[in-house]
Amino acid sequence: MSRGRKYGCPVNIKNWTIEILDPNGTNEYVRINGLSSMSKSIGGDTEDGSAESASWAEPYITKRNGAISLEGKPVVYATTGEVDIGQSILDEFAEKTGCDADATIKMSDPYGHTMIADYIVESREEGADGSGSTLSYELAMVGEPEYPPYVHVSTVSFKDGELAVTTLSLAVGAAPKLISIVFNPEDASNKRFRIGNSNKRVATVANITENSFSVVPVSAGSTTITLTTVNGEKTAQLAVTITGA
Repeated sequence: MSRGRKYGCPVNIKNWTIEILDPNGTNEYVRINGLSSMSKSIGGDTEDGSAESASWAEPYITKRNGAISLEGKPVVYATTGEVDIGQSILDEFAEKTGCDADATIKMSDPYGHTMIADYIVESREEGADGSGSTLSYELAMVGEPEYPPYVHVSTVSFKDGELAVTTLSLAVGAAPKLISIVFNPEDASNKRFRIGNSNKRVATVANITENSFSVVPVSAGSTTITLTTVNGEKTAQLAVTITGA
């Protein structure tokens, strides 16, 4: 997000999370994948309420309202051939458009600050560029946005299946071991993290997702994998021992 730009401007949402409330009674938010940019039209005031200030105050999205535009490429999962469920839900509203297309959208910036608001889906457009088909949604806010309290990370830990772990032993040639990441509290606002590995010649870290990673044995020896949260710099360590085949 570029600071100091007070009016509608494109935003790279690579590290943002855009979710939509599932209309099927689950009361859960579903992430919309494949989005590449978002533009947001706001009033003349900056986020801290000062029309003269050239920079926005934290959290980034406070006091933004008005219309938004979401653009991106449709995500089709290779294994199932299904379109990303978040885009499918948004398409349901877009088919209606107008007042019948009241969609609840949750937007979280890279730091976990969140805004929830109801939007009318005004249009959905399909297009194409050199790399394939594209989608564009135009939405207008109705009512006032909600800003959920910011929940800080207090601790982070690891699990192997259902068991909490601080150590791991694997043999050379063994299959990668999936390790789950457990945030406390579970509803922490910012679950971003970075992973360090003290000896990549012994084991590597692969298949990193939002809540897990895999440890891949390489050669006999030991290494320590350290996860550090972006929020609060809380750490968890996994002492890994790799034995000979």
